[in-house]
Amino acid sequence: MKKVLSFAVSGVAIVAAAYIGCTHYHPKAEYLQAAETRVGSYLTSDYGRVACHTTQISGGQWHLDCVNVAKGQHFEYAVFPAEKAPYAVSRLFYLEAVNENAVQSASHGLMQYLQINTSTHKIHS
Repeated sequence: MKKVLSFAVSGVAIVAAAYIGCTHYHPKAEYLQAAETRVGSYLTSDYGRVACHTTQISGGQWHLDCVNVAKGQHFEYAVFPAEKAPYAVSRLFYLEAVNENAVQSASHGLMQYLQINTSTHKIHS
């Protein structure tokens, strides 16, 4: 009986810890997840395997950094929710090219459909 009770108490403690952990975990906004997934897929189709992740920079702005390790290429974009775009976009996010690779990618293959703003880029390569 003591074993059953100790397992029950342990189970409750584990469930409580998991619940508390989940309530404090804040997943990335949907537009950030969409940008990581879509841009990673599109770049991979043109440049080979690319891994993308978003990071928050000063002032609450977000950057999307995509890397093709095999070729040593970095693609950097500023990423915003669609409602912040200066023109209509048909997805959850809007991108601005930050480095030269990002500018060049904007007109290649599937990336051209993302309507990346290349006129405001600052080269950080």
